[in-house]
Amino acid sequence: MFYVDSQKILTRRESSLVLPRYYNRNEDNELEILPSARVQSTAHLTGESGVVLAQRPAGSVRKEIVTTLFESMLDNIVESWDVIEKPKNEDLNSDLLKTPSDVISSSKKKKAAGGLSKTRKSRSNIEIHDNSQSDDFLQVCWWSAPDERAHIRFRNGNVYEGNISMKCMHGEGRYQWSDGTVYLGQFRENQITGKGIIQWKDDTWYEGDFAGNLRHGKGLYVNSRNQCSYSGGWHNGTKHGEGIIHYVGSQNVYDGEWVNNIRHGFGSREYCEKSGYKGEWANYIREGKGLMIWPNHDFYRGEWKNGVMSGYGVYIWDTYYNNSMSSPSLCAYRGFWEKGKRNGYGVLDLGLGLGSFYKGEFKNNKKNGTGRFVTNNGLIIQNKHLFLDDNMSHKTKLTENEISENKNTHTILENPYTFDICDTKVGLVYHIEQGIKNIDKQSEIRATIINDFIETNKSPKSISCVPKEDLNSCNGGEFDFEDFLNFEVNALHKALKCYENDLKYIYYQYATICNKEEIHFTPILIRLYLWQLYYDCNIHNKGLTLVQIDEAFHENPEWISKNPHDPFEQIYFWQFQHNLITVARKLYAKRQLPGKKPDSMIGNAFRMFMEKDILPGAGRKRGKLVEGYGNFVPLKGLYNLYCSLGEPCTIRTFLCAIRQSPHSCDETQTLLIEEDPVTIGSNAYIFGNEMAFITNDPIDHNSKLRPNLKLFNLGNLTNKSIIKIFSLLFPQICEIDKILDLNIEITFFEFFEAFVICVEESIRVNKEENFLQETLTLSNIAEVNPLGKNK
Repeated sequence: MFYVDSQKILTRRESSLVLPRYYNRNEDNELEILPSARVQSTAHLTGESGVVLAQRPAGSVRKEIVTTLFESMLDNIVESWDVIEKPKNEDLNSDLLKTPSDVISSSKKKKAAGGLSKTRKSRSNIEIHDNSQSDDFLQVCWWSAPDERAHIRFRNGNVYEGNISMKCMHGEGRYQWSDGTVYLGQFRENQITGKGIIQWKDDTWYEGDFAGNLRHGKGLYVNSRNQCSYSGGWHNGTKHGEGIIHYVGSQNVYDGEWVNNIRHGFGSREYCEKSGYKGEWANYIREGKGLMIWPNHDFYRGEWKNGVMSGYGVYIWDTYYNNSMSSPSLCAYRGFWEKGKRNGYGVLDLGLGLGSFYKGEFKNNKKNGTGRFVTNNGLIIQNKHLFLDDNMSHKTKLTENEISENKNTHTILENPYTFDICDTKVGLVYHIEQGIKNIDKQSEIRATIINDFIETNKSPKSISCVPKEDLNSCNGGEFDFEDFLNFEVNALHKALKCYENDLKYIYYQYATICNKEEIHFTPILIRLYLWQLYYDCNIHNKGLTLVQIDEAFHENPEWISKNPHDPFEQIYFWQFQHNLITVARKLYAKRQLPGKKPDSMIGNAFRMFMEKDILPGAGRKRGKLVEGYGNFVPLKGLYNLYCSLGEPCTIRTFLCAIRQSPHSCDETQTLLIEEDPVTIGSNAYIFGNEMAFITNDPIDHNSKLRPNLKLFNLGNLTNKSIIKIFSLLFPQICEIDKILDLNIEITFFEFFEAFVICVEESIRVNKEENFLQETLTLSNIAEVNPLGKNK
């Protein structure tokens, strides 16, 4: 039997069964049928009218017992059972707006607790007759009491109104508990199963799937009093699977996985409008990998343990939503954490906008131990005991091994407070040394050049020269090399100071060159935009390629260039200055020692470079990158395509990829045809300093093809037309319609420019071919039928 066990569910009471005479229990206390019942019975089930109902099918004994016992106990649990008559045809319209209880026959009256009416008893009075007739009809049905609608009042105060089948609540119905809880929905054999809605007396309700009197499947639970709700998966009455819960407050939400009423798995938790977490959970605690944003705009992405940062992670202070293509200057830490504190090895960017950072060991959130500190002008300081509790330690003397390990640094720390962090002459000596190396390598010619320079710049204070290995003078004349070196450094330094304002303006201009709107933060130039500057200044026409510039800059490890050809690597202002000096030295540095002072070798080269190239060319915005293609063409995806051809690839490699034979088994063949639909979006630095492509359409996280691109089909272009496109970037590859060199290496910038121009040309050629084909088709039709009739 069924009755109300609580406000939430209906349960079945475990009651002892009084077995009939033809049942017994075996030695194992299991229910079994006596021999007289094991054989196939020929007994027929008939009602009072004598109509044969069915033959008992195999395995129906238990159901018969339960049903018989249930029916025999109805008098003890049911106070009244009123059958709801089906409305007649003429009364259908008048009864449409009535509730099921309103259409109960008025002649029905509640009976006393003593028993049910004779009519109701007769429905369950089934007699067993030994009759072998109508055997073919016996398999039609068994124990099929007629379906009906009833209004039932139980003795405990509960009420049911709905469909009845075999004396059980089955189908659509309404059940109301004595305390006011109401369920309206589907029943199956006295159990709440299927779709339905239940409302408790405390203003909470649930609508969704049920199974076995429990919330099971998909459903919505709302607690109106506490203003919270849950929508998602349920399993045996608990939140299980994917679901979203809204706590008190409009922005207090969790959307993710549940296991038995516990946040467990992957999910996002929004605490307020400005704070949230997205990642892995374990028993209501952040555990695994996840991303957290605090109300003060601090940002962390990495590993968690017991709800705190532990393992490797990236922490950024004062983040903001950056919907632009400019890389922001960040104050960030990338390294290891332990119990919410920085511990172990890490990199701390100081966020000054000029490239100052610390790379080394941390202990309890403080810099401690071996480290390397780079100032905002490129000064490098490193030592095995650089910091102690966030303060620079005093190291009075270094061993020979420590000196040899730190020989590539500008300064080896002895007294931490003697260096000038604002000294803008840092690293200029390197350019002077490289300029001297470019002098003719033959020793005799070099000796003559140096002697001529000594004679021109004789000084009474000159001392006997002890030249370096690469500056050995032949006849051992007197030469003050230190004076020469200091003069060259000062001359170059004054040239930088002379153009300082122009350089800062150009740096900011190209750091924001692809932006449509004004930004309100300090941007950092990336190498892609630096290439754009050189392209605007016609560096390609001077015989110097971008690949050569990158390799020359990457030669000096003190300029901390991670990847010489990475288009998204940040170039700080001090690196920007050294890069310009490198190009000036390549283009305009003299192949001989300078004449009388104030003539200089590198300083004059830099001035010529600024006056002839940089100042006239900066701001031209040539090419497809700044025309708008840089905004909506996925740069990261196109860069992956470029890397698949080799970095840096050559013009010949580009042509071979397009002209690849169909039978080739090379993996790059899949790059020749674009199979996926075009994704519309824009490039932006959303969080941190990593560029991402933001699509306007919903992102398919299961797709492995996005944001990668496949090379547009350029098969309708001839090799001559493609080479002509590259000649716009590299004039030196052709001369009077003769191809000179196709092995010129190209950077991603040149690949991007050529790729976009090739796509535009391919589309134009395709349109012309289609137009010509349509014209020829119309011409043929006109020749066949010039007057609109067949000849």
